[in-house]
Amino acid sequence: MKNPSLFVLLMLLISGVMHAGWNAMAKGLSDTRTNVALLNLGVFAFAVCVVPFTGFTPGRVFWYEAASVGIHQLYQLILMVSYTKGEFSTAYPVARGIAPLLVSFAGVALANEHLTVWSYCGVVVVALGIISLSWSSRSRVTTPSAIWWALGTGVAIASYTVIDGYGVRTGGDALQYGATLFFCQSLMWLVAVSIRRGRSWIPKPKTLTLGALGGLISMVAYTIVLWGQTRTTLGVVSALRETGVLWAAILGVFFFKEGRASTVILPAGLVATGIVLLALG
Repeated sequence: MKNPSLFVLLMLLISGVMHAGWNAMAKGLSDTRTNVALLNLGVFAFAVCVVPFTGFTPGRVFWYEAASVGIHQLYQLILMVSYTKGEFSTAYPVARGIAPLLVSFAGVALANEHLTVWSYCGVVVVALGIISLSWSSRSRVTTPSAIWWALGTGVAIASYTVIDGYGVRTGGDALQYGATLFFCQSLMWLVAVSIRRGRSWIPKPKTLTLGALGGLISMVAYTIVLWGQTRTTLGVVSALRETGVLWAAILGVFFFKEGRASTVILPAGLVATGIVLLALG
């Protein structure tokens, strides 16, 4: 895979901002299960509009799609617990910070991609940033178990990132792959929630609109990621996408009022710096 162009870099950075934004919406709405259901509603609406034009992915990509759908369901379940147990400004950077490390190593092991000196420096800096976030959060409401749940979220993120990277390269059409993936994933989630809770999970129109908008943003952001995976290495795509950790830390401090800026933004900035080093490598 070649080095990304300036346009690819810019689009992936925008994806990171969008991703931090929809996660803040998920954290900010009242009920966690309702939040995720609303996000999936927005994703489903987008996918329904796109699938008639793209069609579903061909059979040779089916197993990638099926595996990714399963891991995305697990990811959303772990994410709910992570946001329930911990602060957004800590849980999000830890989860998103560990993912590029795992994706980069998976690229070396599975896709014959190579880590440079810059990449190894990035690994160390991200690790230090995550440790700093974990340590600085101990005096507040985030517990050690919340850190473990956030790390589990990161493992799930890395898993579906690698699978989708192979899948979208096999299929060759990022929009078709994304529409199929999120059509299946969101439909499964909405059916499950409706069976379990009936109509009771559907909130007031204002909350419904906000949640659905968050889902739409998440779909667009991840479609950009899928497109980027056809243009450059998996590690670079994951690293650039996860620069959103800095924006998440800022949102957590100033929007959710989660502690002092220095205790969150500085460690999150360290994670973001390490991610950039990974991308440069």
